[in-house]
Amino acid sequence: LKIGLMSLAHDAYWKFFPQHERPTMDLAETFNNYLSQFGAICETGRLIDCSERAVEARKLFQEKDVDVIVLATATYSTPDDIILDLKRFIRPFIVWNTQKSAAIPHDLDFDKWMLEHGITGVPGITNLFEREGMPYFLISGHYTSDAVKQSFDTVFKAVAAFKRIWGSKLGMIGHLYPGMIDFGYDPTTMYTTFGAATTPILERVIMGIFNGVEEKEVEGLAKKLEKKYRKADDFEGEEFSQSVRTALAMKKVVEQEQLDAVTVYCQSLWQRPEIGVVPCMGMSLLMQEGVFCSCEGDVPTTLSGLILESLSNAAFFTEIWCNDFENDQFMMGHSGTMNLGLFENNPENVKMVRHPWWTGCCGRGVCLEVKMPPGKATMLSLSQVQSTQWRMIVSTVEVIDRDPVPLGTPNFFIKLEKPIEQYLEELAKLGAAHHFSMAYGDWRPHLQALAKILKVEYSFV
Repeated sequence: LKIGLMSLAHDAYWKFFPQHERPTMDLAETFNNYLSQFGAICETGRLIDCSERAVEARKLFQEKDVDVIVLATATYSTPDDIILDLKRFIRPFIVWNTQKSAAIPHDLDFDKWMLEHGITGVPGITNLFEREGMPYFLISGHYTSDAVKQSFDTVFKAVAAFKRIWGSKLGMIGHLYPGMIDFGYDPTTMYTTFGAATTPILERVIMGIFNGVEEKEVEGLAKKLEKKYRKADDFEGEEFSQSVRTALAMKKVVEQEQLDAVTVYCQSLWQRPEIGVVPCMGMSLLMQEGVFCSCEGDVPTTLSGLILESLSNAAFFTEIWCNDFENDQFMMGHSGTMNLGLFENNPENVKMVRHPWWTGCCGRGVCLEVKMPPGKATMLSLSQVQSTQWRMIVSTVEVIDRDPVPLGTPNFFIKLEKPIEQYLEELAKLGAAHHFSMAYGDWRPHLQALAKILKVEYSFV
């Protein structure tokens, strides 16, 4: 992450308080050292205490293409020095309300107060940001505060997620599942809002790469998978090897097309006589390597998964499968994929089985049975609402320590902080589609920050 730092001051002070300039510069160096734990710092090495210094900083930030700009209140400042140049180079802004002392010194006098009242200039900056509709975050506190560190970490991770999705390529293999129009979307507004482009992957590209996979590659990956994960003994014919070949082909497609995430309408693969099996294993392996995958041509959920993947490094695809009214839980699952990265430390919780229902030209192919770890998790849905506007719908859930149903596909149970009937009513009002991306951990603050940067609606349900 590239962080532009502007340590704010007011040059008119130096004529009357020349003794404050050196301590203010030292404080600016402290800010630099503190922020360097989060990324590479870009600054002019001078206090931003007049419009000329702001011009220098803006030109440097443009040259280095910084990702975020921190405005640190080293001492009193006025917004007119900086606002014109900030408007010429829009980035997420952080106004850091801080000062040299964590508490008011017991010997505070007028001279010391003149050094320590940077907060006086804070409302002037935030007032203009609000009036101009410029994205900013206000962080208040001393650099020794754990809360300040957490606040910076949250915003910077949101900025990193923004950086990851902006300019990303979402591969679509096949097309949207016929009839599932609830996750239909406008690719133009997705591109202009999130910077994510939908990239159709032509069938001839898939087949060309699939036919070019060498037999020794298939044998090598097959042995690796059989050594690492349990394997059912009821595979027929070439089912297993075709699944491995498909997985290798999908990885090569992602590399060749430089894709950041993928959605697959799998019928377009298992109904091809050359392939003839479901692509579940390939998608699971791609997710293990950080390439989020979704099913059924669902591009919005693919984007939501890329967002959660950039935050958690272990996102996966799911949907609500069944109500357990008596236990007030939902059964979750989808087809045969799961992020294998979740099981690096316990591969015994994964079993490779035949897909239970999709029969292709070469059989069914590899699907997964897993035992999901319990813990708190975040679900994310992106929905296009009211014509061109987008809504980020966020839920936190508890993955229950409960055995999965023996369906031959990944499934697990979640519990919410409210009754499932109430949750569904609230979810319906927000217009969520029926697919979700999901990741362990509570990512609400980060997603709320990202929504602010993207200027999309954030809704927690």
